Amino acid sequence: MEAVNITIKYEPAATTREFGHYILSFTGLEGTQYSVKLKFGFDELRSIAQDTSSIAFDFLVFSLSVYNADRVISRALYSEEGWCRRMRLSVPVLHLSEMNNSKETLTSALNFLTGDDWELNFKQAEPYLIDQELLLVDRSVYGRVSLFSGGLDSLIGFVDGCALLEPDKKILLVSHKELGKEWSDQVRILDDCKKHQIYTGKYEQLLVNAGINNQGWISQRAVCEGTFRARSILFIGAGIYCAHAINPQMPLIIPENGTISLNIPLDQGRRSACSTRTTHPVFLKRLQEALALMGINNKLENPYQLKSKADMMMDCCEDSAKKAALTVLYKDSCSCAKRSHKKSWKRRRDKNGKPILHCGFCLPCIYRRVALDAVGWGKKEPVGVNVFNVNEIGISNPEIRKSRDFKALLYFLRKRYNRDTIEGELIANGVYEKQELEEYTTFLLNSYNQVKAWVGKYGNAQIKRLASI
Repeated sequence: MEAVNITIKYEPAATTREFGHYILSFTGLEGTQYSVKLKFGFDELRSIAQDTSSIAFDFLVFSLSVYNADRVISRALYSEEGWCRRMRLSVPVLHLSEMNNSKETLTSALNFLTGDDWELNFKQAEPYLIDQELLLVDRSVYGRVSLFSGGLDSLIGFVDGCALLEPDKKILLVSHKELGKEWSDQVRILDDCKKHQIYTGKYEQLLVNAGINNQGWISQRAVCEGTFRARSILFIGAGIYCAHAINPQMPLIIPENGTISLNIPLDQGRRSACSTRTTHPVFLKRLQEALALMGINNKLENPYQLKSKADMMMDCCEDSAKKAALTVLYKDSCSCAKRSHKKSWKRRRDKNGKPILHCGFCLPCIYRRVALDAVGWGKKEPVGVNVFNVNEIGISNPEIRKSRDFKALLYFLRKRYNRDTIEGELIANGVYEKQELEEYTTFLLNSYNQVKAWVGKYGNAQIKRLASI
């Protein structure tokens, strides 16, 4: 399959008081031309940085471009085997030399992240003609910048981050708003913070609304990709843009438990690109190298790389003040990967009539249940499907899709749960350095020990047999 040529073009606004639009164009099958106006809520970002000329802004534009290119090019249509696409992306940048310096490393990072074959081309952009207004905020008040998705990991990152702040500082929570479900999670958490006076005056949220504008198709609408493999780079691009504006040395906190971050395949069918790598340490390391080559010195830090979700919960709850905050807020968070697939859920509302947020059968939901159980909260939270109900999950029926993640987990515990297998999978996914390999392997064995103990605690005889417990 030939490479798909994708071009990003900037279209100025009618006046210099407003930021213009980016147009993504590509040639589809049989020569069909597609163009779409991208969503890019720059006003929110301007309130922090007031910047359209730095290398950090170039990286933000690049991140926006990659995210949307990944979205509009369907794997089903533009790959020979249904997965790996060849994409040639052209992006306008102001700092052409610096971006070209990082091109090779950026390409390597993207190939690892999405499992595709990327070719990057940077072209010289014209300076952005937009009025520079007075700063709307005092950037000196921010002591930390952290990504905030509305999941349990990012909530713990928020709680831990507030505890580490100096008395006169705030944490800036950078969020991406495109899909309503994530935004609703964020709203619930921060609304409850206000309602219960938790961390009052200690945080602010910056909400970035960016992505495909479904009403912005200039041509006929293209068939888009259903996965979001490149979402993390847009998230990181917005975070780096803010952190760089506050302090060129300020780290960007990326809170993600190590089990999901490393995300080793539970069975052979989930290897390589079929395994999500949004915060994988190899991706973050390559991206960090690319940022350095551009001249961006802000570090990408995941303080939970060697912690499971259960470890994160237990550590956070050791501090009484943090535990009190988490007790109120954890119910508002959601890490479910299947919440849009509600046709698979038998129950839609809990006993109080509130919508159930968690499917219960995807891996993030399973790891969440393990984590909540570790601190004694496991029975308090309703889920759409209980994986320990063998009839409900359909564990004996290979045709029932909702049981696949849980059965893959049980298969892993039975067949592949050992040091040699884990080391081999880590090496296959780019972890070569001896110390890192040892640390990650030891950590993952401990993480899956927690899962195995949980399965042994609640599983029936059939489930235990499938897990060799």
